[in-house]
Amino acid sequence: MKVNQYRSFRFRIVLYMFLSVLATIITEAVLFFLIYVYENEMSTGRYREIWGTSGNGKVASSILALGNLNGFDIAVLLFFSVLLMILYFVLFSHGFVVYVREIIQGIEKMKNGNFSEEIPVRGNDEFSEIADSINEMRRNLGETLAQQKMVEQTKDELVTNVAHDLRTPLTSILGYLDLLQQKDDLTEEQQQKYLGIVTSKARQLETLIKDLFDYTRYDKDKVKIKKEILDLNLFMPQLVDEFYPSFMENHLKCVTHFCEGPLNIEGNGELLARAIGNLMSNAIKYGADGKLLEVYTGRLSDYAFVAVVNYGRVIPPEDLEKIFDKFYRVENSRSLKTGGTGLGLTIAKNIVTLHDGNIWAMSGDNGTRFQMEIPLVNPLT
Repeated sequence: MKVNQYRSFRFRIVLYMFLSVLATIITEAVLFFLIYVYENEMSTGRYREIWGTSGNGKVASSILALGNLNGFDIAVLLFFSVLLMILYFVLFSHGFVVYVREIIQGIEKMKNGNFSEEIPVRGNDEFSEIADSINEMRRNLGETLAQQKMVEQTKDELVTNVAHDLRTPLTSILGYLDLLQQKDDLTEEQQQKYLGIVTSKARQLETLIKDLFDYTRYDKDKVKIKKEILDLNLFMPQLVDEFYPSFMENHLKCVTHFCEGPLNIEGNGELLARAIGNLMSNAIKYGADGKLLEVYTGRLSDYAFVAVVNYGRVIPPEDLEKIFDKFYRVENSRSLKTGGTGLGLTIAKNIVTLHDGNIWAMSGDNGTRFQMEIPLVNPLT
């Protein structure tokens, strides 16, 4: 805020002083005039009776002619003038003082943790600039405290969810290892079965730890990625082929619909493979009942897109709004039967955000579609 020099604090103080002196002079002049009128018996005829003089303005004339006054009279006159000037100065500066008190009260509220009320910004002087700066500081502090509170909640949520997800497979691993150690009469078949369960649970732990690491690593505010020019239409077939064992295991048929021509984007191949792989894994886990999975590539304005469509259970609208939140799963329980950690889609979103792209989902009777969009390189060519 730029301060108007004619409304600055110093200018106003000088103005208040000038007005106070002027008002004092006018007031004293009026008083002297009234005394003069009184002496000349224009207001009352009792002046001669009281003072025993002819009433021709001697008192007023004596005051105006300072040479006729003694030291005490001059001191009284000066004291009266200064007192009157102070009273006028207090009167003129009252609004300014009230505003300063409002600023102080606003600071006190901030000190006590109240960041909801703004200090009114009045005028265009240094104090209005101070009020505006304090309001900006209040907003920044409020946002900072809100972010800190959210970070604390996120940390608590992270610890709670990680503890739960780690405990479930770890309990199974420890239980089956105890069985293998304590039971000498286990058959070879039982031992292999228990070892298989331990291996499966250990892999779940590995997946969870990897997802947690990736979630932190791919936070858009914490990492800068190395990008290169990639053609999604060359990139996608190889990535889809890697999932054919999962398609066969879940009795899924995968149909690809790749657009013609190159889809050049600037990105990090490893991270994009991770994001698309998460979309594919999610479609396999939750769309196996539909028996069909479709993968699309194409152009959408200045973006290249990859879409993965499954025909499993429809996702309710209230879940679609939260599906990219960390640790969120559509199923109500936190069971790891599907092998999910609730971080896969969050990681995909973070990776897409690192590439200045968009990711969204829609679900209905025509299938569930997850689509990520990355800016094209030279989209007009």
